[in-house]
Amino acid sequence: MELEKNLQYLIDRFAIQDVITRYSFAQDLHQGDDNDILNIWKDVFTDNAVLDYRAAGSEPTSYQQMAKIMRGDGINPGNMSSFSNWQHLVGNPVVTIDGDVATARTDLWATHKGKTVNGKPTPSLYVAGAFSDELVRTKNGWRISFRKLELHFMDMIK
Repeated sequence: MELEKNLQYLIDRFAIQDVITRYSFAQDLHQGDDNDILNIWKDVFTDNAVLDYRAAGSEPTSYQQMAKIMRGDGINPGNMSSFSNWQHLVGNPVVTIDGDVATARTDLWATHKGKTVNGKPTPSLYVAGAFSDELVRTKNGWRISFRKLELHFMDMIK
């Protein structure tokens, strides 16, 4: 019985790690003006998930609204519109599983390359922080139901 319990823990932990990584993968797969991150994020978050990015200046909101804040809504540009490229690297999460709920804390390092405007580079942004997540097991696998962004530092560099 102990072997089955340990095996289930490993299966769940890897599934949770994949969900956490998929968030950053969606960000990085869609560079520049390609804003189709919701196509992947729907497999990362529960329908009613809340993202608390107050540390970066955004009020708690849905992942759908956060996509608009970051990428724009087709009319208004989003926060990411001043960057040409980016990469979000996440460390290995520290995961605690209790049945069908889990928590995870994952370190984050994100780089955002400024665009060149009129032949001059705009500042790039570097971010060190962490995500604190609450996850639930759904019929479609593990999903993030709550995510809080913590910032250790954020620097604009020319």
